[in-house]
Amino acid sequence: MAFVMNLRQHTLHSYDQQLQHLLQLILDMGGEVRNLVIAAKLSFRSKDESRAQDAKAADKVINELDLKIEEEATVVLALQNPLAIDLRFVTSILKITGMLERAGDLAKNTVKRSVKMGEFAPEDVLVKLERMADITVEMLDSALEAFEQKDTLKAAAVWKRDDEIDTLYHEVLEAMQAQMTSSPDKATAYTHVVFAAKNFERLADYTTSLAKTVYYVTSGKRADKALLRQDAGGDATSSTSH
Repeated sequence: MAFVMNLRQHTLHSYDQQLQHLLQLILDMGGEVRNLVIAAKLSFRSKDESRAQDAKAADKVINELDLKIEEEATVVLALQNPLAIDLRFVTSILKITGMLERAGDLAKNTVKRSVKMGEFAPEDVLVKLERMADITVEMLDSALEAFEQKDTLKAAAVWKRDDEIDTLYHEVLEAMQAQMTSSPDKATAYTHVVFAAKNFERLADYTTSLAKTVYYVTSGKRADKALLRQDAGGDATSSTSH
């Protein structure tokens, strides 16, 4: 009997370690994406072509983490037969890695575009692009913290910030459309500015989706528009233990 109890305790401990390792891998992957977004922000002014190679290397690390997480999550599903919140956690891991992988691609692409922008982005537009990068980093940080802490309120707060990114994107788009009209010979460079802003807008969308997935994992409820209308102290449960 004692042997059976010890075996069960060992099995449960090993299972918990697997789940914790999956969480850590997600945090690592998110951290790599975060670094790429910051690199994109810095590249707007440095115009250093070596940053594009660095971004490519960082994206390779993200892709490797994506594969590793998928393999480990599949093993947990096959061998541990998780239930309830653990099942939501493991299946959602597979969705989150896809979001982070695509977010990494967008950040890498933004670094590459920044080199092609030349000196044609007006100062007010550069400030807006940098602000978009800052907000995206803040959203990503909060989404990952919400995942680690199982905090639904923090997850909900993330996608409430998506409107800030949308507003900045449209301001950049309008500014660059005006520039294209007045200086059509520079349209190619201006187009890279617009696509850089669009990349940040899509990055924020992926981060919002990540936060909604975290909300679902923790609460068992799908995020909907009604939740957006709630105040931070609304009906959402702040955390759920697993």
